[in-house]
Amino acid sequence: MQTDIYDIPPSPFSYIFYNIEQTLKFDYNKLPVTKRIKNAHIMAAAKSGKKNVYLFFGEDTYSANHKLKIWQKAFEEKHGGDINIAVLEGRDTTRIELESAVNSAPFLAEKRLIIVKNFLAKGDKDEQKKVADLLEEELPDFSIIVFIEEEMPDKRTALLKKINKIGVLEEFESLIGPRLTGWIINKATEKNIPITPKVADYLGKVAGSELWNLNNELDKLKSYAKTQKIDEKAVDELVHPNLTTSIFKFTDYIAHKNRKGSLNTLDILIESGEEIVKIIFMIVRHFRILIQVKDLKDRGEPKSEIISKLKEHPFVVSTMLEQSPNFTKEQLKTIYDTLLKIDIGIKTGKIRLLADDKKEVLLALQKFVHTVCSQDS
Repeated sequence: MQTDIYDIPPSPFSYIFYNIEQTLKFDYNKLPVTKRIKNAHIMAAAKSGKKNVYLFFGEDTYSANHKLKIWQKAFEEKHGGDINIAVLEGRDTTRIELESAVNSAPFLAEKRLIIVKNFLAKGDKDEQKKVADLLEEELPDFSIIVFIEEEMPDKRTALLKKINKIGVLEEFESLIGPRLTGWIINKATEKNIPITPKVADYLGKVAGSELWNLNNELDKLKSYAKTQKIDEKAVDELVHPNLTTSIFKFTDYIAHKNRKGSLNTLDILIESGEEIVKIIFMIVRHFRILIQVKDLKDRGEPKSEIISKLKEHPFVVSTMLEQSPNFTKEQLKTIYDTLLKIDIGIKTGKIRLLADDKKEVLLALQKFVHTVCSQDS
């Protein structure tokens, strides 16, 4: 299924579509009526006065890269291949190098596209300041500059503030809930994988919201779908569970005193390939947030206020609100204190953890499960 550049969810800055339309020489009037209506706001953006400088960033790096790929493909089709596209790696980028790329006239075309990767996260700080000064200067109309980041940049930097002032920032947030399910259904359709909304929702809960990983998991399911129906059982058998999802399951089993489920999920966590210290940290963090959510909920705070006070993702708070009725405050305190003792024991060496020997840590966690699941409510 071909992706139409106009089918991409619009940027919160509507003028981005005006600029890219002019840059790639799209004939707006030749669009189908429905798309003209859908994107009518681009025509009012001509007066924005923004430069052709863009920054794509956020937790959803898959969508950011996908959008850039579509822009790049459209640019190549309109401007004779990739000869007028320059790609700079952020770690090594300097003002002089970027200035040279920006001011080089396009070859047998009207535009140049300059892509700068991970400059805000990995570029030299002094060079970033120099580039911020460069962007303030008059830039040639034939150059489009796109910064794209794999990591969340510091929003306090002079360069990010400068791009926000003179260009366009577009943040790609992680998809959750119905939006994630919709993405899975669309991607499955694109790959000719038959999947129901119910199974798509379940896949999102098991695999998590990281779209690079979900794309790979769908590829695995595609082979399976040739001979078998994709259902929740198939997802459990074929899909590698996300760390956060596994920790949520582990917590759920603990809440219902399901010793077998807790130990099985603990084994999945240990065998996931993640560092065991990180797994323990994530479990401790989960219960810490759960305690905070339960306390605020018991005080009558609404969900929106809990999200604001804890500064946690809405999805995280929603899952905690679902789990909180399954625990008393006393149970949560006991669990949290026990986990902290294990964490401190590892850090002080009382519980031995070696690269090739995790027996003591595993034994401590198994003992924790047995103890918690044996306690009276």
